[in-house]
Amino acid sequence: MTKFFAIISAKGGVGKTTTTINLASALLSFGREVIAIDADLTAPNMSIHLGIPNLFRSLHDALEGKVPLSACLYYHPSGLRIIPGNLAYESSKGINLGNFKYMLQELHGKAEIVLVDGAPGVSPEAQTIIDAVDYVLPITTPDLAAMSDCRKTIKMARELNKEIFGIIVNRVRGESHEVDVLNIEAFLENSVVGVIPEETTVRQAYQLKSPVLYTHPEGNVSVAYKQLAAKLVGEEYHPTKRQKHVPSMTREILAGWNFIKK
Repeated sequence: MTKFFAIISAKGGVGKTTTTINLASALLSFGREVIAIDADLTAPNMSIHLGIPNLFRSLHDALEGKVPLSACLYYHPSGLRIIPGNLAYESSKGINLGNFKYMLQELHGKAEIVLVDGAPGVSPEAQTIIDAVDYVLPITTPDLAAMSDCRKTIKMARELNKEIFGIIVNRVRGESHEVDVLNIEAFLENSVVGVIPEETTVRQAYQLKSPVLYTHPEGNVSVAYKQLAAKLVGEEYHPTKRQKHVPSMTREILAGWNFIKK
């Protein structure tokens, strides 16, 4: 049975897209079938993060009824499957949000887990994403502004009777001014299920248009995502000795993109 998770927060810039990409990659490393969807319908950028040179089909095409959702899948060289959104300004006009929940059901049986990267804010768009999934993974950074916005997301999810799987705390530097996990849990009244450190490897992976688990599989960030993935699937994960990994050249990664043709 396919499980649908929304990675979402009312605040922008907390790392929803980066987390969606890398959590999907971590689940893939456990041998799980996973699909990542860029459902930030007005400002999608998963395709930028992963360097898709051309979008033949996108989530927006499926929402408009032009193609089935499963026809919008792309393979990254790492094996990750994604459904990107259309970057064009025109595509953000006249989106039929009513189609999303129904359309998402198309993916039942095509993956064990579907991760949906949602829009920031508490707009109808964000509500549509939350209403369409089984579980919500609110994401925050360890500061009060992001946490306050994260509370809005949690409240919205509760009003829609959705289960909060747990909080992801992203971009943790370990600095004295940051709010610690215990206080984050107390403030948000939910358990923290993942703590992702802030490291340069994430920016390096972005430059290489790949998940950090692909470019630096044994780094601290990759280990943190694998620990989070293990909780999602109920497995044990024990990190091995970490080694530096030299990633492929960007052009080689971009050359490996494949569109999944129907």
